Amino acid sequence: MAKEYTVQRGDTLYYLLSDIFTPSEILDISADIKQKAPDFRLQVGDKLTINEDGAVIEVNISKEIHIKRTNESDISVQVVKYPVNVLRTVVSGEINDSLFYSMRRVGESDILAIKLAEILEWEVDFFKDIRKGDLFNIVVEKKFCRNKFIGYGRILAVDFVNNGRFIRGLYYENGKFSGYFSPNGKSLQRGFLKAPLKFARISSKFQHRRLHPVLNVYRPHYGVDYAAPTGTPVHATADGTVKVKGYTKGNGNYVKLSHNNGYETMYLHFSRFKSGLKRGQFVKQGEVIGYVGSTGYSTGSHVDYRIKKHGRYINPLRFKSPTKKLPEKEMALFKQSTQMYANLLDYSYLRYAFRDYGLDGVSIN
Repeated sequence: MAKEYTVQRGDTLYYLLSDIFTPSEILDISADIKQKAPDFRLQVGDKLTINEDGAVIEVNISKEIHIKRTNESDISVQVVKYPVNVLRTVVSGEINDSLFYSMRRVGESDILAIKLAEILEWEVDFFKDIRKGDLFNIVVEKKFCRNKFIGYGRILAVDFVNNGRFIRGLYYENGKFSGYFSPNGKSLQRGFLKAPLKFARISSKFQHRRLHPVLNVYRPHYGVDYAAPTGTPVHATADGTVKVKGYTKGNGNYVKLSHNNGYETMYLHFSRFKSGLKRGQFVKQGEVIGYVGSTGYSTGSHVDYRIKKHGRYINPLRFKSPTKKLPEKEMALFKQSTQMYANLLDYSYLRYAFRDYGLDGVSIN
């Protein structure tokens, strides 16, 4: 009779197979597994099915190791791989509260919400821009194995209606060009991210006169405070070089980055810096540079985010970053490559939004 077992801490292949194979047979089995599945390591939580003439080790849903005694002296070890099928599907929804809850209501996971937010983070500030009634429509790859959903692949296209503003992104990859582009070839990726955190709330805005919560005097507040739990990763909003990594009484632990065209960004009140971060180091857009804290003049866990251009502070919430665009000679191939995804959006979007929400005045071209 087959017995199912979950690998526990301290278990070994010898221990698990010792009731049905001899020690020398187990040594041969181990050597055979190492040859046929060199990356395999027995892990806590792995599933085994054991019977009187062998065992099946479930490495993951798409791969198993079958061990079977074929006769009195021979033992077979086979690595069985199950096909992973990729299905392109359309996911549509309306936002009534948060993107996460809205995604869950249509039967999808938080992972898809995060993927969508990462694509749109240059266009939509998920801290302040989301409105009840906003719509999303996504063409996404879903992976299935043995009739089970095992995860998402790439989002191939997205439509998003935010407070009546229509945004379309189509995934395109061709040599040096890759990313999400609007139908006219403009990249959804801008020179600067809208915010240095993925999800948080604004606790204080850019103001020329504000009562300082610690000093209790009126002075300008040249940044935007994003409140988040201590330890939340903070991301560089643009490619740049670490100009300052240090501590001051007011700023606490802070980083200043210098960017092209006279721009600088500052990130204040870190609990700690990213390990290995150094002055003069180049960091990429979206790279973690530190973690939210409350060092310096601070009354709560947050990051104070600031932007300067040629030494003058800019309101981060009003700052419009320049966009990138595909060269004209690339447009024909771009349209040809993304036409199928655009068609899927058009059909689904017209059915879902134009009919039900009366957004027929919104152009999709």
